[in-house]
Amino acid sequence: MKGLDPRTRLLLGLVFTVTVLTTQTRPVLLMEAAALWSLLVVLRLVRSWSASLRLTLPMIALVFLVSILAFDAPTAVDLSVRLHNLFAASFVFFQVLTAEELAQALEAMRVPHVFVFMLTTALRYVPLMTQKIKNIRAAQTARGLDLRLRPRNIGHFTALVVPLLFQAFILADHLALAMESRGFSRRKGRTASRLGRFRLQDAGAALTALLLCALLLWWDQRGAV
Repeated sequence: MKGLDPRTRLLLGLVFTVTVLTTQTRPVLLMEAAALWSLLVVLRLVRSWSASLRLTLPMIALVFLVSILAFDAPTAVDLSVRLHNLFAASFVFFQVLTAEELAQALEAMRVPHVFVFMLTTALRYVPLMTQKIKNIRAAQTARGLDLRLRPRNIGHFTALVVPLLFQAFILADHLALAMESRGFSRRKGRTASRLGRFRLQDAGAALTALLLCALLLWWDQRGAV
């Protein structure tokens, strides 16, 4: 999949996300979940996704509990599976498309550079902030603070949040100084790396994805009637 054009990978991610959001019936949602797990196996991302589930499963469980209290069990299952599919699709998308490739694809689509810069900068800072959270947590734990997820430890999390906010402000200040020193707002006619033309495999992948998603939505509409 990484051999495809970045614009093709971006299109595939958007098409599947829209398909998940517009799906209404449980069988189609379960088919989408099975397709995502098959894709994770093919791309050898199961281990990485299993590690990410430790962060996403609590949120999915919370959605399930709130939904079952507010609606009913079938609705809670549907919302939980849909949320799982969105998380899995986002995980696959950002594993096969780097921030640089996403910027190239968006600029090739004539998206304003300021928006592209904001998006790609945020994506680049996510792993950096994740590492800073780990460092702060390790430092506070070494000082004797219990930061495990327990009700009695809620007050301790200020020792994690406050240093993290300071680190975020410092990073934002450094980025602003670097942008100002390079005249970011005054640069006109900036050059960007050019992407090649769509190849036959790109067109084939895009058409196949569109046809499969259209078939799923057609089946979903029939099941919803």
